Amino acid sequence: MHTQSVRVRQRELHLPVRCLQWRKKLSGWLRRNRNDVHRPGAALHQAVLPVHLRSLCHRNSALQWDSRMCRQLGRDPDALQQRRRTASIQSHPSRETEIKCPSGICIDKSYLCNGADNCGDGSGYDESVDFCGHMECPGYSFRCGTGSCISKTLTCNGENDCFDGSDEAPKLCNTTLPSRIGQDTVTTAVSGPTKRGCTLPAGDERPIAKDKQNRILTDPLPRGFVYFSCETGYVRQGNEKVYCSNTNVWNDEVPKCVKYCTNKNNELYGYSTSARCTLNGQLVNCSKTLHEPGTEVTFTCKTGFNKPLFPSHRMRCEKGGKWSGGRTPCVQDCGEIATPIKPFAFNGVTVNNTVVPWHVGLYVWHTEKSYHFQCGGSLLTPDLVITAAHCVYDETRREAYSTDTFKIVAGKFYRNYDQQTNDVRNGVKVIEIAREYNGRAANYFQDLALLSLETPFEFSDIIRPICVHFASFAEKEYINNKVGQFAGWSIEDDHKLQFVTAESKDNSMCKKELQDIQADKFCIFTHGKSLACQGDSGGGFTAKIQTDYFARNAYRHHLYGVISNAPNADQCATSLTVMTNIQYFDDMIQRAMDESRTRA
Repeated sequence: MHTQSVRVRQRELHLPVRCLQWRKKLSGWLRRNRNDVHRPGAALHQAVLPVHLRSLCHRNSALQWDSRMCRQLGRDPDALQQRRRTASIQSHPSRETEIKCPSGICIDKSYLCNGADNCGDGSGYDESVDFCGHMECPGYSFRCGTGSCISKTLTCNGENDCFDGSDEAPKLCNTTLPSRIGQDTVTTAVSGPTKRGCTLPAGDERPIAKDKQNRILTDPLPRGFVYFSCETGYVRQGNEKVYCSNTNVWNDEVPKCVKYCTNKNNELYGYSTSARCTLNGQLVNCSKTLHEPGTEVTFTCKTGFNKPLFPSHRMRCEKGGKWSGGRTPCVQDCGEIATPIKPFAFNGVTVNNTVVPWHVGLYVWHTEKSYHFQCGGSLLTPDLVITAAHCVYDETRREAYSTDTFKIVAGKFYRNYDQQTNDVRNGVKVIEIAREYNGRAANYFQDLALLSLETPFEFSDIIRPICVHFASFAEKEYINNKVGQFAGWSIEDDHKLQFVTAESKDNSMCKKELQDIQADKFCIFTHGKSLACQGDSGGGFTAKIQTDYFARNAYRHHLYGVISNAPNADQCATSLTVMTNIQYFDDMIQRAMDESRTRA
């Protein structure tokens, strides 16, 4: 008896799982129908068995030991099935009864054409037409599209028992929507009151439902875990997956896809305003790309900007992902200083760096160690600087230097790059040189350049823009005898910031001393012993005038010219200094300033 039991266990290890399952069903049938024990043939037809396994299973199902083995299988069928699978999976076929799957594992041929993906790699290789197309199924079974045989009782049960899903085909199961077998969408809906599965809530916030294989599902959804996602621009609120129970009820709330408001075009940002975002009374991060409906945004003007005439300073994210209201950029202030001046020993005036807050330094990368001072410049907007073209121009290559060569530093009191106080540094994004500039060869004709910065400066008491105003026709030359100033760093050891008082002369007056002065130039004469020196190039000549476009403090500093060159100069100019008249570049400057204001 013991020897026979051992033989049985050894034989059992080589039986296909389908045979063991069939034997279990057979044993149960026998227990329920004891009067028919003498008719085993009838019992065999009560448990569906694929035709290609019948002879194998029948040969190994002698009744004198079958009930005993079925009881053992009933105690732990999963463990027995796992043992059978483990014994059959190898890396190379060991006999003619095995096949090799695309994944590299080997399975027994007895697993072929049973409706399941026994290769386990999602390929359905063991269920393909090549293996199953020639099979004939008995009358009590259903033939899958690939030729596999399954029980008729498994059709239209809401689950794909055929690997190709043909047991759930719409015409077979009287479904209302077309089935797309083998494509990305699986349709499981059936007509009438016999629907199986869970349903999704209707409405605009309905999520996309997918199965584990990432195929899109439609109502009613099959039992098991359903995975949810949302279209671009929508945000899922709720769990990523929810279980559909056997009673067609969700075990948790189905997530919603909510359309959020976007900030991808910087709707909330501009260099002239500050944003404050709240949701249900709580502060939230305004820098997020997407904002939940109900988010409210209020705006205030930053330092150096004034409220517009018709402000709109509130936005709200409404349902559907649309912003109501809008943001109106604030109006840039200009040409004002914050503190008084104080005396300086070198004939000029040393200043607290709030006195010329529009003056910036242009520095160039030098000897691969540090930045070296090159020229001055003037701030027109938070991210736009005007300077001389020769400061950024390569005379050898006849083109602008690379933008990454330069740094712009604002609020700088000491000229040395490494000697920092409260200065702020910025990179250059775009260099625009006047169209007809040709360097020294053309005697610095059109010596003017505009630098667009990588990021806008934040205005403060030491960083503010200069005003510009453009005249028309003959008024462009009306610049004679204006008393103004230009800024620069002293040539003494400490290189402190200073400004020098000067008086302007128009082009016709300058020609008396400079016969070859270009038409786009005027000149300035310094008072006393103060002189324009090397390094002052690119800095601006400014004068304080009264205007009618500022309601508060009508007297503002305006930019008239950019220091271009000084004839016969060594370290400092001996007499006059030549300026590029910005009036001849009104189109170029206004276009750049308008483009900058789009970022306000």
